[in-house]
Amino acid sequence: MHLQESKRVLRQTDLFRDLNEIHLDLVLMVCEEVNYLGGEYIFRQDDPGDALYIIASGEIEVVLESGVEDEVSQHVTTLGEMASFGEMILVEEESQGLRAAGARCLTDTQLLRIEGERLLKLCYDYPEIGFRIMYRMAAELALKLRDSNLNIREQLFSHAPEDESEAETG
Repeated sequence: MHLQESKRVLRQTDLFRDLNEIHLDLVLMVCEEVNYLGGEYIFRQDDPGDALYIIASGEIEVVLESGVEDEVSQHVTTLGEMASFGEMILVEEESQGLRAAGARCLTDTQLLRIEGERLLKLCYDYPEIGFRIMYRMAAELALKLRDSNLNIREQLFSHAPEDESEAETG
C-alpha cells in the first residue's frame, strides 16, 4: 500500500477523521502495514496487547474464546474496511493489558497497525492530536459498549417466556 493510500485509510477512519493533514502525516509515521490471510488470527483473547488496528481492506471477526482447547469460539461482531479495533489496550493500565477478545480474519486482510506506545507518545508530544484521538476513541468505545449491552440484553431476554402463566405450565 502506498503512503497516500494509507493516509486515505486514516482519513476515513472515525478515530482520525478530525485530524488535519499535518496531524495525519504525524500519525502515518507511527503506522505500519500488516497483511493476514483469511482464517489467520491477528491476536487471541488474553494475548498481551500492544497495538490498535485499522482495516484497510478485508474483514475480521471478533470472537470470545472459552479457554477450553478445541472448543468453538463465540462470534461477537464482524468488522469491515475502515473499522478500528484493539484500542482498549491504549486506555487500560499496563498490568491489565490483555486482549478481551480474539480477532480472526474472515478474508485476506490488509491492516494498518499502530503500536500503542508510539501513538501515546505522539499524543503526549502533540496534545491537540492526543485530545482529538482520545475523544474519538472514547466515543468509539462507548458505541461498542452500548452495542454489546444491547446484544447481551437481546440474548438474555429473547428466550424468556412471554408471560408468567406460560412459565408456570412449562
